[in-house]
Amino acid sequence: MKHAATFLLIALSPLFARDEEKPAANDRERFLAVLEKNFAAWDADHDGVLSVNEINTLVESPKVRGEDAAAVAALKRASRFKKVTLPTFTLEHLQQLAKAQPVEKGMPDFPAMFGGSLKRIASTKRELFAAEGPRIETIRQGRMGNCFSLAPLAALAHERPDYVREQMIRPVEDDHYLVKLGQQEVKVTAPTDTEIALTSQNEDGSLWVNIYEKAAGVAHNAKKPADKRDATGLDALNRGGSAGTQLAFITGREMFRVSCSFAKTKDLPQADYDKHMAELRAALTAATKENRLMTCGTLKTTIPGLTPNHAYAILSYDSATDVIRVWNPHGDTREVKGEPGSKNGYPIRDGIFELPLTVFVKEFSGTAYEIIESR
Repeated sequence: MKHAATFLLIALSPLFARDEEKPAANDRERFLAVLEKNFAAWDADHDGVLSVNEINTLVESPKVRGEDAAAVAALKRASRFKKVTLPTFTLEHLQQLAKAQPVEKGMPDFPAMFGGSLKRIASTKRELFAAEGPRIETIRQGRMGNCFSLAPLAALAHERPDYVREQMIRPVEDDHYLVKLGQQEVKVTAPTDTEIALTSQNEDGSLWVNIYEKAAGVAHNAKKPADKRDATGLDALNRGGSAGTQLAFITGREMFRVSCSFAKTKDLPQADYDKHMAELRAALTAATKENRLMTCGTLKTTIPGLTPNHAYAILSYDSATDVIRVWNPHGDTREVKGEPGSKNGYPIRDGIFELPLTVFVKEFSGTAYEIIESR
């Protein structure tokens, strides 16, 4: 099959995961108590302001745990806000923001972020894999824009779970892990409580996704010139990227893309449309038959339940029914009221859903495929 011309597929995720964060009755008081207790110690240079560098140091510290880590996670997320201008993080300013009721639109909701972070920390069991893992049905994207890195990981875990469990992520001495990303191995420490709060949630309580995210961030940061690197690997990962490029990065194999842009072209001749659809069907059929990894992404979407500017994993394609099976890193479960379709959306369970390929091409920008050279 002739490979389609390469095009840029950018998949940046909105900074939200499946569940909306809502503060518990006492989360505001608990956050304020943690802040007052620790502010002086966290302000390492004693200038009265928590700087980004000071927060980053706390994020990476294994000594910051539990409620303290949940508060630091909330501070870290607030430090990434770009659409509003926040005051300097003095104790007084942070207290004012945390006490605000209701929270002003676009401003950080510290009690909600604190409560959500604390739940993720408490639900993690600190084991590498659960007994039945790895499974993609338990993954829920965290509070970062890294869907581009989760989509190929899910494709890999779905197709080759034994590889992920036995070769890709391995514990070594001193609470470290080796993560195989293509041809390289990245050694990282176990995720801190704050890093767990910031990265993906795994409903089976295992750590393998968090460890992968940490290693992938370190690897991406290391590729940059020294003067262009982010403060932490997770910051580098949070910048987003291409799911197809990440697919090649974690497998060590080349990939190719097939665009869906033709389906949005006005007045495209039917013969040209049919030609593009045949190419796409051929790519999907071959990859499914050969158990090769696939990803896809959206730009603008019109169907309820689909996330715009987002990366997805392609799990399979049924050529007999012309239906494609896809996974969303958010891990949503969604019931449909009325007839499933473009108007009402499609049922989603743990991020997995199916839709006709003729509908898929209208909503998705393109697809990417692993290349396995024949021997």
